[in-house]
Amino acid sequence: MKAILISGAGIAGPTLAFWLKAAGFEPTLVERAPALRRGGYVIDFWGLGYDIAERMGLIAEVNRVGYHAREMRIVDDRGHSVAGFGTRVFAELTSGRYVTLARSDLSRLLFERLKGTVEVIFDDEIVG
Repeated sequence: MKAILISGAGIAGPTLAFWLKAAGFEPTLVERAPALRRGGYVIDFWGLGYDIAERMGLIAEVNRVGYHAREMRIVDDRGHSVAGFGTRVFAELTSGRYVTLARSDLSRLLFERLKGTVEVIFDDEIVG
């Protein structure tokens, strides 16, 4: 089997490792941080990303940890709403295949999907 080194255990790295492993390669993930990174923004998850997570068997977990907000609001520095809109339009446009979730939650779910299938090296980096 051909060995492949992947830099980064965020979103793209574990996703790539999953599909390379499925194709018969031996990926190894290398992450500079000592553990999975926490924090970051929330993301709206739909379209191709949703489709790929579904093919990876993750969509039930994505929906479980995600948020199904009824509306989005933009607030000023005093916390007063200055604009907003309902999210029903997103649900309609995506046939219900839409969820908002924390980037770190998506990263964790992708990483957990790999457990025991690929080598992961934390607190190291690839230098070329």
